[in-house]
Amino acid sequence: MTLRAGAPAPRRRRGPSLPAILSALFWALYLALIGAWLIFPILLVVLASFQGNLEVTWPPGHLGFAGYRAIPGGYWQSFWFTIKVSVGASFCSLLISFPAAWAMVRGRLWERRLFSSLVLLPEIVPQLILGIALLTVFIPLGLSNSFAGVMLGLIALNLAMGLRFGEALLQGLPEEYELAAASLGAGKLTALRLIVLPMIAPGLAIAALFIFMQNLIAFVLLFFIAGPSATPISIRLFTDIIDRGVVPEAIAMSAILVYVAVIFYAAVALALGPRYMAGALMSRKG
Repeated sequence: MTLRAGAPAPRRRRGPSLPAILSALFWALYLALIGAWLIFPILLVVLASFQGNLEVTWPPGHLGFAGYRAIPGGYWQSFWFTIKVSVGASFCSLLISFPAAWAMVRGRLWERRLFSSLVLLPEIVPQLILGIALLTVFIPLGLSNSFAGVMLGLIALNLAMGLRFGEALLQGLPEEYELAAASLGAGKLTALRLIVLPMIAPGLAIAALFIFMQNLIAFVLLFFIAGPSATPISIRLFTDIIDRGVVPEAIAMSAILVYVAVIFYAAVALALGPRYMAGALMSRKG
């Protein structure tokens, strides 16, 4: 092949660069570890719930619903108690944390860093210490071993996550939308209600999902403030396994918690779409 004078030489195709190869390898390693340490054990629990014991065999032996039919009424009572208190605590946490996040981001408070650090205390302080501290406060107030006490404990645990979600959503939403509304005569609350909330509603739904999941499996904090009259399912399963061992009905109820998590996640994903579930809304800058 002859080249004309002054014509650029054809470029040679280069293979994947070393950073691209390393990125692909690390991503594959990450997915393998997630599958081996998280997804695979969960699948084993689901399979064990149909076999009736934790000694899972392959190929599976006799499969049935005996473990599910043997779930006692006390388990279901604790299960519905957990669902109700988790939903209530998730709603109240967002109801408290989002206005605080809006004031910190849009109000540009000089105490913002101090408030952010204080809200992080429930995440920094071990839940063991936080549970003992709440117990000393709840006993004189009559809130221990009660629905209200468990909900307040979960709200204290969730405020940091709710505030972080609220800050990320508001920082990813351009303030020009609110300024444009203000130039047309809308007040701050009107702009918040008609512009900000509809635009970040998908992000708030994702925040509510993660907070609900955290409440569903909360254990250490609730171990101190729960009781016979207010027993979350995590505490019920723990005490029953300690007393009786890993019985088939405990395995079946654990699998039901997995089903609940998958159903809630699927419902939010179908309602919002994969773009929001991947975090596109929080990373959007306009």
